[in-house]
Amino acid sequence: MDEIITLSVRLIFAVIGVIITTYLIPWLKEKRLYVVVKTAVQAAEKLAESQQITKETKKAYVIDFLESKGIKVTYEVDVLIESCVEELDYLKETILKKA
Repeated sequence: MDEIITLSVRLIFAVIGVIITTYLIPWLKEKRLYVVVKTAVQAAEKLAESQQITKETKKAYVIDFLESKGIKVTYEVDVLIESCVEELDYLKETILKKA
């Protein structure tokens, strides 16, 4: 009986480990990446507003920043950049409508 309980507990912990490795860790990495990309996009927008960089070089600034942090800019990251830009534009538009 004790062996069955011990094996059951080990099995439960093994399943929990697989779930964490398969789903939780990639989700946390993706969440961190989103925050980093969003911050870089906001910084590029602010620098363009203060004319420290041109509007045409904002995306290049974001890509350079991400690469300097060791993040490889893949197609998925590029889509994430565009998504953050769209989100920022939407928020600005919403705020201007309320003002």
